Amino acid sequence: MSRRVGWALSVTRGLFITGTDTGVGKTIVAAGIAAALRQRGINVGVMKPVATGAVSLAHLPTADDQRSAADKLVSDRLVSEDAVLLINAAGVDDSYELVNPVCLELPLAPSVAARETGRPVDLEVVRSAFATLAVRHEFLVIEGVGGLLVPLDDTVRVADLARMLGLPLLIVAPNRLGAINQVLMTVEMARLYGLDLAGVVLNRTAPVDSSDQSLRTNAEEIVRQSGVPVLGVIPHANGAVADVSNGDRLVELVSQVIDLDQLLQRPVTLQPTPQQLDAWDKQYVWHPFTQMQDWVQQENLIIEEGRGSWLKATDGRWYLDGVSSLWTTVHGHRTPEIDQAVIRQLHRVAHSTLLGLGNVPSIELAKRLIEIAPEGLTKVFFSDSGSTAVEVALKMAYQYWHQVSPPQPQRRTFISFVNAYHGDTIGSVSVGGIGLFHKIFESLLFDVEKAESPYCYRCPLGKTYPSCRIACLDGLETTLQRRGQEIAAVVVEPMVQAASGMLVQPAGWLKRVEQLCRQYDVLFIADEVATGFGRTGTMFACEHEGVSPDLMAVAKSISGGYLPVAATLASDRIYNAFCGEYAALKTFFHGHTYTGNPLACAAAVANLDLYHQSGLVRRVADQSHWLSKQLQRFRTLKHVGDIRQIGFMVGIELVRDQRSREAYLWEERIGIRVCQAARRRDAILRPLGNVIVLMPPLGISQSDLLRLLDVTYESIVEVTAGAVDSYQSRNKS
Repeated sequence: MSRRVGWALSVTRGLFITGTDTGVGKTIVAAGIAAALRQRGINVGVMKPVATGAVSLAHLPTADDQRSAADKLVSDRLVSEDAVLLINAAGVDDSYELVNPVCLELPLAPSVAARETGRPVDLEVVRSAFATLAVRHEFLVIEGVGGLLVPLDDTVRVADLARMLGLPLLIVAPNRLGAINQVLMTVEMARLYGLDLAGVVLNRTAPVDSSDQSLRTNAEEIVRQSGVPVLGVIPHANGAVADVSNGDRLVELVSQVIDLDQLLQRPVTLQPTPQQLDAWDKQYVWHPFTQMQDWVQQENLIIEEGRGSWLKATDGRWYLDGVSSLWTTVHGHRTPEIDQAVIRQLHRVAHSTLLGLGNVPSIELAKRLIEIAPEGLTKVFFSDSGSTAVEVALKMAYQYWHQVSPPQPQRRTFISFVNAYHGDTIGSVSVGGIGLFHKIFESLLFDVEKAESPYCYRCPLGKTYPSCRIACLDGLETTLQRRGQEIAAVVVEPMVQAASGMLVQPAGWLKRVEQLCRQYDVLFIADEVATGFGRTGTMFACEHEGVSPDLMAVAKSISGGYLPVAATLASDRIYNAFCGEYAALKTFFHGHTYTGNPLACAAAVANLDLYHQSGLVRRVADQSHWLSKQLQRFRTLKHVGDIRQIGFMVGIELVRDQRSREAYLWEERIGIRVCQAARRRDAILRPLGNVIVLMPPLGISQSDLLRLLDVTYESIVEVTAGAVDSYQSRNKS
């Protein structure tokens, strides 16, 4: 995606005129309104942003009073008859290129005409022209092309253009049988796109048919059904279409039937400027994992739109999403299939509780999850975040040992690993192992046994894989030998400890953890919140070593990066311990208000459909080999100490010195500075200390992935060179 400048916010009055179809009279209405406003002495501007079916000026029938517009044009250029009419109706001196910045010859949908002529619809040219006209005029009349869903390219529709320009929408529809349906569909689509509706104008495009009883009822019923005012009904007038070049005729036609005063008195809806949004953000929002003292003093990105692997900020620039919006986005932003799934569900019900009720999407999602989960997992308990999914697993494991036959209530201790991260609720923090995040809360946490985790680049035992024979697990085995009858469960992030810097586990480590759990009859909890749904090249990371957990937490990518939903999957062994007579109080007394939210579950089902249809997991596995080869060039950089990768999860650890593996000081903010340099190159990264994390959307194109690698490489070179100079200067002083 090309870098684009921001869209000018509309601070002028105006209208964006669309139709329920092509040929419904948009041009007559637009030109008539422009002419009538001009007659009132209003400085009106006109625009036809995109036009197809253009003709050579030499073939354009030009009446004498059209000469003012035509004389400005080169005789062999392509022009839109509609745009020429608008220019003359408004009597403007604006250049034709401003009024009609995109003009395509073929009479086809803009996306098709652009593709077949090799001339893409340049929306930046449209934006620039709009910004210029908005400054020149106090009221803009903009005529769209076709209806709201007409495609301008493969991702942008007319409705997107209307939203970008920010003017109220006026819908023109033919006044005949079927108009109600057409108008209601257009109104509904406008609302889905968040467009401000000014009203509807009905236009009689054919001679009156006395048998058409809808003529007398359409307007009233449209208002009743949509709540949108019908501002006028234009009768069929013989010769009106042929005579639209006559300004007086246009004024008469429009002024008699359209309530212009209502349009003029309509309050201007001003969108907040980027500066206002930035000020409000700093005044009202407390951001997670963010030092707010720094935040309020610096310039920050505010995201307003997404497309594919790109995010657009209020500064108007598009940024490559290098971290999948915190490891969640799968197929890309604005994936049509998931968009539509959410819209369909909105038409049914947005939310209903799972306490005592079921709902269709949660049932469908639960079935789909079990069908793809590791063997032995049979039940799904929904929650709303990775932290809560882990919390649920911990509570299930704890309660299980109190209710199993025979009960073993002494099993109340959990084992987790050094450098682990399982979330930020009290239970998930207790089994975490990153002191930077959690040390201050130690007095709130329950006691947990900590086992050593594999950090092969900085092995705490001073050993080297594979000659070490995974000695870091000796401590786990010793603990289980000593306290096995007291241990409720072992909690592990399969294959990679993501939040601690993408610490990838050596082959055999995960399988050995499972074997030890089975040997000592300890429950095995897999936290697949970050690793699940294809991130490592298999649907779940457990599959790499054939591991079957008793409980598994999933979240993040489950909905494709759309809505918050999480789940804890359990085996029959766990589930059956909670079944019994009502009076036995074996119920799992846990739940969340939005557990199994239908909207989120509908998005998740559509997300899983796309995995199946696209073969995405296989593609990630194949692409990860290509990615691994591309990452080798980073090893030539003298401040890259280690590169850790599995699937599309990458951690690049930066060091001051490769030989000694000396780390950069925390105060140097080396990771943050690399990410800031990447942002200047239009990519969004987020570091984990001195580790630069790459975790792009799984559906990213190879060209975008290569661009992300180039940006990361250049940013590391820029910052680490400066870091060396700065460090040496401090030491000399």
